[in-house]
Amino acid sequence: MSEIRRYERIDIELPCRLFIPGANGLRFEAFCVSRNLGLGGVFVASTFLLREGLELYAELALPEGPLPIRSKIAHVVAIDDPGFTTGMGIEFLDVDAHGRETLLRYFTPLRYQQFHDAFVAEFPHLEKKVPLADVSLVLNLWEEWKIRNEGGPLSTASGAPPAPPRADRPAAPRAVARSPRGRR
Repeated sequence: MSEIRRYERIDIELPCRLFIPGANGLRFEAFCVSRNLGLGGVFVASTFLLREGLELYAELALPEGPLPIRSKIAHVVAIDDPGFTTGMGIEFLDVDAHGRETLLRYFTPLRYQQFHDAFVAEFPHLEKKVPLADVSLVLNLWEEWKIRNEGGPLSTASGAPPAPPRADRPAAPRAVARSPRGRR
């Protein structure tokens, strides 16, 4: 599963609810856990698999509250795949302004955390005025601006993350997520 990526992923376990609304309630609802997150999608580990192309809502359980995003199943990894975690790559289709800001503030690769730590070490009086969530928002927008100036898409436009390697196989180096500090 190799691909050229424009946007970074972070390894993170978040509770996720997948659902399809119906005329008289829910047509489908299931719960799973993310394995990695990008600004354009999420990979969820799952013992059930849905068909590629199926549109649904993926609701991320973020500290600020649940964030439902209209999405679709971009790819599935079968149970018998020897190299990758069983589950589904879910591509975000429609992220509204609030959801986009929430994702940009929440998506914090390790290097953003390290930058914020160095910033606070140099200017401790600004820690409360410039929380990590604000730094993540600005750095994510900066990265996105650079890509868009080269003709690329918005980071939240699309992009289902690939499956992570199975736990019994060595993983390629990836960004890691720490518990968000200073989140609103």
